[in-house]
Amino acid sequence: MHIVTRRHLSEAVKHYPDAAREIEAWASIVEVVRWHCFTEVRQIFKDADSVDGYVIFNIRRNRFRLVTVVHYARTTAEKQTNGHVYIRSFLTHKEYNNRDNWDRRFGNS
Repeated sequence: MHIVTRRHLSEAVKHYPDAAREIEAWASIVEVVRWHCFTEVRQIFKDADSVDGYVIFNIRRNRFRLVTVVHYARTTAEKQTNGHVYIRSFLTHKEYNNRDNWDRRFGNS
């Protein structure tokens, strides 16, 4: 999967250094997989949730939430795509409870 954009993850690492290892581990896994559906996401990330078009990942044992939109990989007779994971926001658990934060421009409150 292609992560759009890695810069957002780098910013999250700067703001939340205690989550750095988990963010980097998440990115390392996502970059080498090719998901076709949410069921495949759950095979790797057991606590991921699909909510209204978003895929939510728990980071640091649910202390943080990584809100994404996933465009799954496709395979047709003519073409094969790898898919994309769009980072929408990286939130503390408290921030996540306010749904207005889910699709904010990254880094802005």
